Amino acid sequence: MEVSKELVRGCLPYDFKVGLSASKSSRQICQAFGDNDFNERTARHWFQKFRSGDLSLYNKARTRRPLALDDEALQAAIKKDSSQTCGELSR
Repeated sequence: MEVSKELVRGCLPYDFKVGLSASKSSRQICQAFGDNDFNERTARHWFQKFRSGDLSLYNKARTRRPLALDDEALQAAIKKDSSQTCGELSR
């Protein structure tokens, strides 16, 4: 039976509130759902988040690198120091 992350995450706040340890919670979840992908380390991460007062079941948004290069800035940098390039710019 494939178990969604949302279902497993839904069990964690309850286990935390009733005083189970992260270890016990992860064992019970694996036993109940047969989800071997869920481990004690994951439970510890969520329990630590809950202890800090954040009972949200969503991960925080992560910052990422920009997906696209700024062509104008790149060309300006190349023109400024063209000693690092193999040839002339084609424009």
